[in-house]
Order: sequence, then C-alpha cells, then structure tokens
Amino acid sequence: MKLLAGLFALMFAVGLASLWLWRRSQGEPSPCASREIAQSRAPDGRSRADVFEVVCPGAVTTHVALLLAERPREARADVFVALGSVPVRVVWSGEREVRIESPAERLLVEETRWREISVRILRR
Repeated sequence: MKLLAGLFALMFAVGLASLWLWRRSQGEPSPCASREIAQSRAPDGRSRADVFEVVCPGAVTTHVALLLAERPREARADVFVALGSVPVRVVWSGEREVRIESPAERLLVEETRWREISVRILRR
C-alpha cells in the first residue's frame, strides 16, 4: 500500500511540474494592439494591401502589408513599417505594382518586392 501511495504521489508531482513548465513556456500575452486603418485591393482583385498600426506600451508603428485577397490576415507580409503614427497612401498603379506614399522619417522595413508585386515607396 505504501508503494502504491508513493507512486501516486510521484505521478501527481510530475503532473504538476509538467503543467507549471508548460504554462511558463507559453509566455506572457502581448501587450500590443493592432488597429486597422485601410485596405486597398489590386485592380485584378487577387491581392490587397492592408494599412494598420501596432500600438505597444511606449511605441507605435505604422505598417503596410500585402497578402493574397482570399487569405487570412495572419498570412500578410509587411512591405513598409514606419516608426510612429504616420499617414500612408496606397495606390495600385497596375495589377502587379503598388505605390506607398508617406512622409515617414524613420522606416524600419522598406521592401521593393513581394511575390510578383513590385513595391515603390515614395517619401513625401
């Protein structure tokens, strides 16, 4: 009976330790929030550009991300990220070319291509 009680106590301790380690590995929830500003579809409707801000404690970034139109938001890829809350204008100059206009002073991401889409960034 002592052996059975000891094994039960050991299994219980291992279970608690596993739960604690798993919860600790999940990390803290992100204190950042995303705010959608605008969407712009390509002329052929196959792709779109999302403009949004990510607001974290002490920092704000403005993003333009491209994705295929039927894909979920998580599949988007940043092609423009500026420090701060800055105005952004997205203009599709063709089915495979997008122009991003912004007076942003500090760019963190400045891509020139995403898949078959050419990206032009104009700082005005």
